[in-house]
Amino acid sequence: MSIGASAVRASRTSSRARSYPAIASVLLCVIAAACGRTSHSSSSSSSTLPPLPPAIVGYVTLIGTGGNVGLGTKVVPVNLTSTATGSPIGVGTFPDAIAIAPKTKLAYVVNYVGNSVSEINLATGTVIKTISVGQGPAGIAIAPNGKTAYVTDAGSSPIGDTVTPINLKTGTPGAPITVGDGPQGIAITPNGSIAYVANAGSIVAGQTGSIGDTVTPIDLATDRALAPITVGNGPVSVAISPDGSSVYVANSYSGSVTPIAVATNTPDPPVELSGAPQAIAITPNGSTAWVADAPSSISSVNNVTPISLATNLPGTPVSVGKVPTDLAITPDGMTAWVVCSGADEVVPVNISLAKPSVGSAVQIGGGPYAIALLSVPQGSALASLPSAGAKASPKKAKH
Repeated sequence: MSIGASAVRASRTSSRARSYPAIASVLLCVIAAACGRTSHSSSSSSSTLPPLPPAIVGYVTLIGTGGNVGLGTKVVPVNLTSTATGSPIGVGTFPDAIAIAPKTKLAYVVNYVGNSVSEINLATGTVIKTISVGQGPAGIAIAPNGKTAYVTDAGSSPIGDTVTPINLKTGTPGAPITVGDGPQGIAITPNGSIAYVANAGSIVAGQTGSIGDTVTPIDLATDRALAPITVGNGPVSVAISPDGSSVYVANSYSGSVTPIAVATNTPDPPVELSGAPQAIAITPNGSTAWVADAPSSISSVNNVTPISLATNLPGTPVSVGKVPTDLAITPDGMTAWVVCSGADEVVPVNISLAKPSVGSAVQIGGGPYAIALLSVPQGSALASLPSAGAKASPKKAKH
């Protein structure tokens, strides 16, 4: 998600206000060769420069602001290493989630109002395919082999209850898989065998029915839904540990995260948090889950909170910008980039420190909502890597 979420799942979700709203440094090393004697030997010198570290590009979906929330149609690339922005890429209406296929320069954006998925060639910055899916697509996960994407169809009226598989080679949607009502987040185990779908139920304006409280596993070998697992209320986001042993579910209406043991598909006691969890991401080393906590009806927090995967205990929350809706962690595990939809900014949090620190926010207008990260070589000519001349507006974080 991964990605990948009142103010919070922005707001296409006025109903979430009822309870918990769904809402380098560069190291330069020069090695000089020793000079020989001038009388009997020639002198020589050489220098070796190590490669520059990769740049991290964030692809941020824009869903609109103010009276235009839910009408946005753009994805903007941001070089998070230099804060330079590239040209926005036009997609469908309300780009709710984004994922990048492994080992490719292809991104897939689910358009909640457009009932479609936009395939973007990041090398050219253009949409090369638009794929029709079910009503109200809200989440997407791509199988580790890169062959199939799975899109949750949350629907509106009537409420949705399916997941649509897409053959990414042909761009062809397959037969929908029935899960629970109002499916939102989805994640796939590292071995590609099971997808876990968060059935949030009726949390979106226009939906009717009850708030959901289950996660549905899908056997991806057969595309068959397995028995649902009871979690907290309004589950909206799912993450899976790198070793594939545990699933973590963010419950926006319960203010908690539910761990699930994959071996038995049984939930452990929920981890209580202070706000309304909107998104969850796990560090590459599998030590910590980081949760974006937005304000709820009983809490005004705007945090990211660490959870130790060894103990399932929360750590000290880190204050960020208004209404965090999504976050993604860099491949080196050093930084969590947090989308703060209520502040029109993306905030870096250095999570490698014993006491994590918040860096300067990057201002992104237009209602930033979801994010996916791509690591590319410095100086790359890809359209996905904005030139250093087109700077975004960095803003010192005051959280």
